[in-house]
Amino acid sequence: MIHKGPFNDLTTFLNQDNLEKDFIDTFVIPYYMDIRKLGSQKNRLKNSIKAILPHINSKVVEKLLGDSNWRSRSVGSFLATLGNMMNYQEQIGRLLLKSEVTYAGTSYCLALAEFNNQESIDYLKQYLDYYLVQEDLWFDQGDAMGALAFLDKQNGTNNLEKYLKRWNDFVLNKPNWDLHKSIENFEKSLDELKEIKIYFSHKI
Repeated sequence: MIHKGPFNDLTTFLNQDNLEKDFIDTFVIPYYMDIRKLGSQKNRLKNSIKAILPHINSKVVEKLLGDSNWRSRSVGSFLATLGNMMNYQEQIGRLLLKSEVTYAGTSYCLALAEFNNQESIDYLKQYLDYYLVQEDLWFDQGDAMGALAFLDKQNGTNNLEKYLKRWNDFVLNKPNWDLHKSIENFEKSLDELKEIKIYFSHKI
């Protein structure tokens, strides 16, 4: 599903060619589901990612983020976070705003929360400003709220409060959406990501 919205004209880089099968088999297939289920697959991901560690570089991350598939974009965002590649923050932030594909938004939000600067906070706020008033778009609003809550805790700010009423309105037709659970799950996933990042620090 491709979402068309007000951020459609934001520039993001796209690969000119499809990813090669060998590249997908090496950098995408073994990792994308464990990244999606980070909270429960931390140890397996930590062990399996050793295989590609020597090969993680900007060229690989750019190819992953420049693909149009949610699987490769999720892995690219995760690896950019793992390697603290802040030069991809704009691409990740714009991909979140555009929300062209499903499932990748969690990885974008994790990256922005880990980068933790004014630009990443602004991307999250722009996302919530628009997507919390789109009641029929069941996207990554919970993760964006979780990211903002985490950053408030880290930075001593109170950005989340502005969005609470909008969140309550947004979830009126979503009885299974729980803000406390979204915040708790997001923080757990981010803690797992940080643990993996520390484990591989100075190796990427």
